[in-house]
Amino acid sequence: MITDFEPRLRAFAEVVVRVGLNLQPGQRLLIAEPYELQGVARSAEVIVDAVRRAAACEVEVIWGDGARLRAYAANKDWRGYAQLVGANARRMQHSIDNHDALLFLQGSQPQLLAGLAAHDVAELRRIGWAHFGPVAQQLMQGATNWTVAPAPAPAWAQAVYTGLPSEQRLAALWKSVFEAMRIPVTGGALGPDPSRDKPAPTNDPIAAWQSHLAALQRRCAVLNAQKHRPLRYQGPGTDLSVVLPAGHVWCTAQMTAKSGVPFVANLPTEEIFTAPHRNSTEGTVRVSRPVNYGGSVIDGIELGFRRGRVVSASARTGADLLARLLDTDEGAARLGEVAVVPERTSLGRTGRLFYHPLLDENAQSHVALGEACRFCQNPPEAGALNRSLVHVDLPIEADLILPGAEPA
Repeated sequence: MITDFEPRLRAFAEVVVRVGLNLQPGQRLLIAEPYELQGVARSAEVIVDAVRRAAACEVEVIWGDGARLRAYAANKDWRGYAQLVGANARRMQHSIDNHDALLFLQGSQPQLLAGLAAHDVAELRRIGWAHFGPVAQQLMQGATNWTVAPAPAPAWAQAVYTGLPSEQRLAALWKSVFEAMRIPVTGGALGPDPSRDKPAPTNDPIAAWQSHLAALQRRCAVLNAQKHRPLRYQGPGTDLSVVLPAGHVWCTAQMTAKSGVPFVANLPTEEIFTAPHRNSTEGTVRVSRPVNYGGSVIDGIELGFRRGRVVSASARTGADLLARLLDTDEGAARLGEVAVVPERTSLGRTGRLFYHPLLDENAQSHVALGEACRFCQNPPEAGALNRSLVHVDLPIEADLILPGAEPA
């Protein structure tokens, strides 16, 4: 394991609590994971314990169970699964109504549902999103402060670091996550000392995040001032054009809850994003990284778009699941997001495939199938924003070309 793991883990938890959640005095915290396990993996207990200490508040946890989830799909026990995710959604809704903060610790188990029929995997995802979707929409509208953070686990590490001896893989994954979360090797000091008129130390991860978020906001402001509507992504296998609605807004993961509390919806974050007109996408996309879709991997995705909709789709592996994903609802085969990662990040520099939506989407620019964020358009334009039960990020090795400008 990493020699300075404990101080770096403490710093990780402080960043999640203070930067991501911006947890308020007296505020309760619910820790959950509604994406893959429908609960937090037991392997994340070390993170949960660190967050408890950093939060110093009342903490509730929804625990997950991968074997139970696979059994639901293998036995086609859709009623039992719906009861589970329905109960979890009600617990999350109760926390929202109570103005609690919500932390989603997202792991990755790429082989969780391997070998199961594509339609069963897709049905598991459809039921899960049918229950969590209304909760997610409230969160995206600022119902309370929340964040998503990665939760390294043995199964995930085994999939990512196949070139290392098995016993070294989890430590290697943690090192990558710490670097992406701007946690220095020594753990770093956390914030300036209010009793002294001195700036935060240079290895302070809180200060590093404040500086990084401010830089993202400046780049975001430039794009909003330029008001470019036609955009084009070009790269190996990708030549994609979209048109942004007249009222489009470029955004970062920094949000403000209705209570007035600012927070960061996911950590790490390197992107600036907006929503294209749902009927505007034309061209082709080659997805540069495998997509872990609810415990199964889809790799080598290539899509063709016409008048906003996918008209051709292929994949080297998981083609049946890709077809099911695109058939989830009318909006699943349209884009709800286009994003640019303006700098080459630590995640991108490694060239490593992480099998994790949060890490892979922040390694390079991407587009997303499915649901669009409503705050990406002001004023709203009828019929412009895409609506769907799903939201699936697709990393692409491509530059964003702005009219009359250099690649962004």
